[in-house]
Amino acid sequence: MYQNKPRGGLLPELDNEKPFQPVYVEPIAAATRQIQSAMSAELFHSLYLSGNVARREAGETEDLTLLLVSTRSLNVQEYAALNTVRWRIEQSSDAVKRVLIDVVPLKEITNLANIFRWGFFLKHCAVCIAGDNLSKSFGHFEVSWEVSKAMNDDLARRLKDLRHKIAIATKWGAQLDASHEVAERLIRASFGLVAHKVQKWEFDLKPASEAFLAYYPDKSLEIERLFYLIERKPVKKRAVVALIDSFSAWVESEYAKIDRKIG
Repeated sequence: MYQNKPRGGLLPELDNEKPFQPVYVEPIAAATRQIQSAMSAELFHSLYLSGNVARREAGETEDLTLLLVSTRSLNVQEYAALNTVRWRIEQSSDAVKRVLIDVVPLKEITNLANIFRWGFFLKHCAVCIAGDNLSKSFGHFEVSWEVSKAMNDDLARRLKDLRHKIAIATKWGAQLDASHEVAERLIRASFGLVAHKVQKWEFDLKPASEAFLAYYPDKSLEIERLFYLIERKPVKKRAVVALIDSFSAWVESEYAKIDRKIG
């Protein structure tokens, strides 16, 4: 999964050379071909894969999580083309639950103000599957408070969007999908509160939650409820929204508190 860990407590990077699990090879190749085809040569810079598939830890079915780095922001037609690619890959592979494609302009990646966000992500959380590998531009990172903040800096915006999706959902599938993502983001954000203390970065939700609860045992009920959502158990919309509002407010206040203390 990883290359040899660098010295001095720095984190290892994912091994770009290790083969992917066989069932995901064709979906990855097809997504790469179709995304490159949908984007002009001038617009496409590079494509990255993250998540369990990138770490070669995927189960029988898994999300295919992609990051497209573009030379500029995409227009409406270009986003529509990516949505078509996403739909095609989801329909063509039984192993792929969802295709998630984030798009980030190159200037945002290379902005030094974003080094703890995109530098850390590209170096330690993703593998380059096409284009110019930007991770080579960054040295290895160690787990720090700056990394935790940067990796969760879009939490409020993402949760607002997901909360809206839950509120307007008319089918269980749509509500369960959004609730699952909310829970995953909140568990990862919770772990971000203690990552600099445990001095490691957890990708799996269970050990991430356990590390968090070692410092915040009084939040065990909230974590238990979040795992209900991870397991896609049907929970009333009102209860999900209440959990999002209360726990996200606490997490954000705790980030602010730690930031004042460390900063």
